[in-house]
Amino acid sequence: MNNIVVITGAGISVESGIQPFRGAKGIWEENPMEMATYHKYSNDPAHFLTWYYNRFISCKDALPNATHAKLASSNIRVITQNIDNLHVKANHNKDRLIEIHGNLNYKRRIGAEHIDELELANWDKIGESNLETSLFDFFKIGKGGVIDEKKSYRPHVLLFDEFYTELYQYEKAIAWLLEAETIIFMGTSNSVGFTSGALQMGVNNGKQIIVVDPNPSQSFQHPQVEIYEELATVFCERFF
Repeated sequence: MNNIVVITGAGISVESGIQPFRGAKGIWEENPMEMATYHKYSNDPAHFLTWYYNRFISCKDALPNATHAKLASSNIRVITQNIDNLHVKANHNKDRLIEIHGNLNYKRRIGAEHIDELELANWDKIGESNLETSLFDFFKIGKGGVIDEKKSYRPHVLLFDEFYTELYQYEKAIAWLLEAETIIFMGTSNSVGFTSGALQMGVNNGKQIIVVDPNPSQSFQHPQVEIYEELATVFCERFF
């Protein structure tokens, strides 16, 4: 299985009860994409952190489903776009997992550069009775939303106005893709730069490319791509 890399997206977590970002009931139907930006965090941290707190609440009790479990037990190399912590909950080998968009369960200081600087966010300890004050305390943000570039914290999540860095193990992810003979896309809409780049890399290097999704994106239509219009749980049980 060393020559297989699976890229997972929000679609695989739907069976665990977590809303996808896009679609009829997606997060982005409820909140504009401008919310998930560093600009929003730095200019309106109360609104930004409240939004992510609600995102945490929506997935904190979710459990891994059969897809997460099968990928973990098969020791597959997984690059996940999901920040929901379900691959971790499934006890996926940390050396075989890259969370390319971060993990909502963690926070870091604004100036952090290395993944070993992450700390547990402890969202579950935040008091809802005075939510804004509690969020500011936990993320070390001053009164009135004043952010200290040296002391303040932020969620460990890649935002829309940011770039992939080593905090998200980007170079390691690229190395895995180059080494792989087979790249499998599961439950991803292929609407962000990383997946489109991975697809192009696979095509250009003659790799086997598989897409698993009940409603695959038209952007995956290519003669070199094998498409399975089925749930990831069904595919995983047969393939691994």
